[in-house]
Amino acid sequence: MKIAVASNNQIKVSGHLGRAKSFLIYDIEDSRVIKKEIRINTFTHHVQHNHQHEDNHSAHVQGEGMHSHADLIDGLKDCSHIIFQSGGRRVIEDLKANNIVPILTDEEVADTAVEKFLNGNLLQKEESGCAH
Repeated sequence: MKIAVASNNQIKVSGHLGRAKSFLIYDIEDSRVIKKEIRINTFTHHVQHNHQHEDNHSAHVQGEGMHSHADLIDGLKDCSHIIFQSGGRRVIEDLKANNIVPILTDEEVADTAVEKFLNGNLLQKEESGCAH
């Protein structure tokens, strides 16, 4: 099993899934991390176009039907779960539809979040959508 964690600095869980600079990929066997890699985020819409916060919000609202998460799904298709702090309702639904379990949490440190998840102790947030 592989678990992805959205991160901007390869230490902390990032606040917004689409704007994460990278994803930490944890390879898990027998409930233990056996390998960890960094996957630079070159596949989300926000990163590709280097949008500012205000531009992102209007793109979500005005282009609701045209905003695709296919590249994100493709970039993480080998992962069964993804841990992050916030993301829009549509990306959460798209992850689920592609068998990637979204896990929203306030846990700040990526390694700790994965350890707590593996031990069944990770506190998860309600899926409240994007906090724009």
